[in-house]
Amino acid sequence: MSEEFIREVDEDLRHKQLSGIWKKYGPYLITFLVGVVLFVAGNVSLKNYNESKYAKVAELYGKADQSVIANDMDEALKNLEALSDTDVDGYQILVAFKNADIELTKGDPEKAVAALDKLTTSSGVDKVYRDLAVLKAAMIVLDTESYDQVKARLAPLTIEGNVWKYMAKELLAMAALNSGNGEEAKRLLLELEQDLEAPQDVKERAKDFKSVIE
Repeated sequence: MSEEFIREVDEDLRHKQLSGIWKKYGPYLITFLVGVVLFVAGNVSLKNYNESKYAKVAELYGKADQSVIANDMDEALKNLEALSDTDVDGYQILVAFKNADIELTKGDPEKAVAALDKLTTSSGVDKVYRDLAVLKAAMIVLDTESYDQVKARLAPLTIEGNVWKYMAKELLAMAALNSGNGEEAKRLLLELEQDLEAPQDVKERAKDFKSVIE
Protein backbone atom coordinates (compact mmCIF):
# COMPACT_ATOMS: atom_id res chain seq x y z
CA MET A 1 0.00 0.00 0.00
CA SER A 2 1.62 3.26 -1.14
CA GLU A 3 2.19 6.26 1.09
CA GLU A 4 0.25 8.39 -1.42
CA PHE A 5 -2.81 6.15 -1.07
CA ILE A 6 -2.62 6.26 2.73
CA ARG A 7 -2.31 10.04 2.64
CA GLU A 8 -5.35 10.34 0.37
CA VAL A 9 -7.41 8.14 2.69
CA ASP A 10 -6.25 10.14 5.70
CA GLU A 11 -7.18 13.42 4.03
CA ASP A 12 -10.59 12.04 3.04
CA LEU A 13 -11.31 10.94 6.60
CA ARG A 14 -10.18 14.31 7.94
CA HIS A 15 -12.43 16.11 5.46
CA LYS A 16 -15.40 14.00 6.59
CA GLN A 17 -14.62 14.81 10.23
CA LEU A 18 -14.46 18.53 9.47
CA SER A 19 -17.70 18.34 7.53
CA GLY A 20 -19.31 16.58 10.48
CA ILE A 21 -18.20 19.28 12.89
CA TRP A 22 -19.44 22.03 10.57
CA LYS A 23 -22.80 20.26 10.19
CA LYS A 24 -22.98 20.10 13.98
CA TYR A 25 -22.12 23.72 14.65
CA GLY A 26 -23.05 25.47 11.39
CA PRO A 27 -26.79 25.52 12.19
CA TYR A 28 -25.96 27.18 15.53
CA LEU A 29 -24.28 30.08 13.74
CA ILE A 30 -27.08 30.38 11.21
CA THR A 31 -29.76 30.23 13.92
CA PHE A 32 -27.95 32.97 15.80
CA LEU A 33 -27.98 35.19 12.73
CA VAL A 34 -31.67 34.54 12.17
CA GLY A 35 -32.36 35.35 15.81
CA VAL A 36 -30.65 38.72 15.54
CA VAL A 37 -32.63 39.61 12.43
CA LEU A 38 -35.88 38.56 14.08
CA PHE A 39 -34.96 40.75 17.04
CA VAL A 40 -34.64 43.68 14.65
CA ALA A 41 -37.98 42.74 13.11
CA GLY A 42 -39.62 42.72 16.53
CA ASN A 43 -38.23 46.13 17.37
CA VAL A 44 -39.40 47.53 14.05
CA SER A 45 -42.88 46.15 14.56
CA LEU A 46 -43.18 47.56 18.06
CA LYS A 47 -41.75 50.93 17.11
CA ASN A 48 -43.87 51.37 14.03
CA TYR A 49 -47.09 49.82 15.27
CA ASN A 50 -50.07 52.12 14.75
CA GLU A 51 -47.95 54.75 12.98
CA SER A 52 -49.76 55.31 9.68
CA LYS A 53 -46.76 56.61 7.76
CA TYR A 54 -45.16 53.17 8.06
CA ALA A 55 -48.30 51.31 6.96
CA LYS A 56 -47.35 50.98 3.28
CA VAL A 57 -43.85 49.73 4.05
CA ALA A 58 -45.17 47.20 6.56
CA GLU A 59 -47.82 46.06 4.09
CA LEU A 60 -45.31 45.47 1.30
CA TYR A 61 -42.99 43.58 3.60
CA GLY A 62 -45.92 41.52 4.83
CA LYS A 63 -46.82 40.69 1.23
CA ALA A 64 -43.26 39.57 0.61
CA ASP A 65 -43.48 37.27 3.62
CA GLN A 66 -46.75 35.81 2.40
CA SER A 67 -45.30 35.24 -1.06
CA VAL A 68 -42.40 33.33 0.48
CA ILE A 69 -44.85 31.15 2.40
CA ALA A 70 -46.71 30.55 -0.87
CA ASN A 71 -43.39 29.69 -2.53
CA ASP A 72 -43.80 32.55 -5.00
CA MET A 73 -40.26 33.86 -4.75
CA ASP A 74 -40.46 36.14 -7.78
CA GLU A 75 -43.44 37.96 -6.32
CA ALA A 76 -41.65 38.23 -2.98
CA LEU A 77 -38.63 39.79 -4.66
CA LYS A 78 -40.93 42.20 -6.52
CA ASN A 79 -42.37 43.46 -3.23
CA LEU A 80 -38.93 43.71 -1.67
CA GLU A 81 -37.64 45.66 -4.67
CA ALA A 82 -40.28 48.30 -3.94
CA LEU A 83 -38.72 48.64 -0.48
CA SER A 84 -35.10 48.73 -1.63
CA ASP A 85 -34.69 52.44 -1.00
CA THR A 86 -36.89 52.79 2.07
CA ASP A 87 -35.67 55.06 4.83
CA VAL A 88 -37.99 53.55 7.44
CA ASP A 89 -35.89 52.50 10.44
CA GLY A 90 -35.02 48.82 10.47
CA TYR A 91 -36.60 47.81 7.19
CA GLN A 92 -33.39 48.14 5.19
CA ILE A 93 -31.95 45.42 7.39
CA LEU A 94 -34.97 43.16 7.12
CA VAL A 95 -35.24 43.60 3.36
CA ALA A 96 -31.57 42.81 2.75
CA PHE A 97 -31.60 39.62 4.80
CA LYS A 98 -34.95 38.49 3.41
CA ASN A 99 -33.71 39.18 -0.12
CA ALA A 100 -30.57 37.14 0.52
CA ASP A 101 -32.56 34.22 1.92
CA ILE A 102 -34.88 34.21 -1.10
CA GLU A 103 -32.00 34.29 -3.58
CA LEU A 104 -30.36 31.39 -1.75
CA THR A 105 -33.61 29.46 -1.95
CA LYS A 106 -33.67 30.15 -5.69
CA GLY A 107 -30.11 28.87 -5.96
CA ASP A 108 -28.43 32.18 -6.71
CA PRO A 109 -25.82 32.82 -3.99
CA GLU A 110 -24.20 35.64 -6.00
CA LYS A 111 -27.38 37.73 -5.84
CA ALA A 112 -27.76 36.84 -2.16
CA VAL A 113 -24.28 38.17 -1.43
CA ALA A 114 -24.97 41.25 -3.55
CA ALA A 115 -28.02 42.08 -1.40
CA LEU A 116 -25.95 41.77 1.75
CA ASP A 117 -23.01 43.70 0.31
CA LYS A 118 -25.36 46.56 -0.52
CA LEU A 119 -26.43 46.71 3.13
CA THR A 120 -22.82 46.82 4.33
CA THR A 121 -22.30 50.13 2.49
CA SER A 122 -25.48 51.76 3.74
CA SER A 123 -24.63 54.76 5.92
CA GLY A 124 -28.11 54.78 7.42
CA VAL A 125 -27.70 51.40 9.09
CA ASP A 126 -25.96 50.82 12.43
CA LYS A 127 -22.51 49.28 12.11
CA VAL A 128 -23.45 46.21 14.13
CA TYR A 129 -26.01 45.24 11.47
CA ARG A 130 -23.73 46.11 8.56
CA ASP A 131 -21.13 43.83 10.12
CA LEU A 132 -23.77 41.14 10.56
CA ALA A 133 -24.42 41.33 6.80
CA VAL A 134 -20.67 40.89 6.21
CA LEU A 135 -20.72 37.81 8.43
CA LYS A 136 -23.63 36.18 6.64
CA ALA A 137 -22.14 36.97 3.22
CA ALA A 138 -18.91 35.29 4.34
CA MET A 139 -20.86 32.20 5.37
CA ILE A 140 -22.40 32.05 1.89
CA VAL A 141 -19.09 32.31 0.02
CA LEU A 142 -17.12 30.12 2.41
CA ASP A 143 -16.83 27.26 -0.09
CA THR A 144 -16.54 29.33 -3.27
CA GLU A 145 -14.15 32.22 -2.57
CA SER A 146 -10.43 31.94 -1.84
CA TYR A 147 -9.05 32.30 1.66
CA ASP A 148 -7.68 35.75 0.84
CA GLN A 149 -11.09 36.87 -0.40
CA VAL A 150 -12.89 35.62 2.70
CA LYS A 151 -10.17 37.12 4.89
CA ALA A 152 -10.64 40.49 3.20
CA ARG A 153 -14.35 40.31 3.99
CA LEU A 154 -13.92 39.30 7.61
CA ALA A 155 -10.79 41.24 8.59
CA PRO A 156 -12.70 44.31 9.91
CA LEU A 157 -14.78 42.01 12.11
CA THR A 158 -11.84 40.26 13.76
CA ILE A 159 -10.44 43.37 15.44
CA GLU A 160 -10.69 43.85 19.19
CA GLY A 161 -13.99 45.30 20.30
CA ASN A 162 -16.10 44.08 17.39
CA VAL A 163 -19.15 42.20 18.66
CA TRP A 164 -18.82 39.59 15.90
CA LYS A 165 -15.10 38.95 16.47
CA TYR A 166 -15.36 35.36 17.62
CA MET A 167 -17.82 34.22 14.97
CA ALA A 168 -15.69 35.94 12.31
CA LYS A 169 -12.56 34.11 13.49
CA GLU A 170 -14.39 30.79 13.44
CA LEU A 171 -15.45 31.37 9.85
CA LEU A 172 -11.97 32.53 8.92
CA ALA A 173 -10.52 29.32 10.34
CA MET A 174 -12.99 27.30 8.26
CA ALA A 175 -11.98 29.29 5.17
CA ALA A 176 -8.33 28.51 5.88
CA LEU A 177 -9.12 24.81 6.15
CA ASN A 178 -11.10 24.89 2.91
CA SER A 179 -8.12 26.42 1.15
CA GLY A 180 -5.74 23.80 2.53
CA ASN A 181 -4.00 26.23 4.90
CA GLY A 182 -4.06 24.05 7.99
CA GLU A 183 -1.38 25.99 9.86
CA GLU A 184 -3.29 29.24 9.58
CA ALA A 185 -6.46 27.49 10.69
CA LYS A 186 -4.70 26.07 13.74
CA ARG A 187 -3.30 29.48 14.61
CA LEU A 188 -6.75 31.07 14.52
CA LEU A 189 -8.35 28.23 16.47
CA LEU A 190 -5.60 28.34 19.10
CA GLU A 191 -6.21 32.07 19.53
CA LEU A 192 -9.89 31.36 20.13
CA GLU A 193 -9.17 28.49 22.50
CA GLN A 194 -6.75 30.57 24.58
CA ASP A 195 -8.75 33.81 24.55
CA LEU A 196 -9.71 34.39 28.17
CA GLU A 197 -12.69 36.52 27.16
CA ALA A 198 -14.08 34.12 24.55
CA PRO A 199 -17.37 32.38 25.42
CA GLN A 200 -16.96 28.80 26.55
CA ASP A 201 -18.89 27.35 23.61
CA VAL A 202 -16.56 29.16 21.21
CA LYS A 203 -13.53 27.67 22.96
CA GLU A 204 -15.03 24.19 22.80
CA ARG A 205 -15.75 24.47 19.09
CA ALA A 206 -12.22 25.73 18.45
CA LYS A 207 -10.81 22.80 20.39
CA ASP A 208 -12.91 20.31 18.41
CA PHE A 209 -11.83 21.77 15.07
CA LYS A 210 -8.18 21.92 16.08
CA SER A 211 -8.15 18.32 17.28
CA VAL A 212 -9.19 17.16 13.81
CA ILE A 213 -6.47 19.19 12.08
CA GLU A 214 -3.61 18.04 14.33
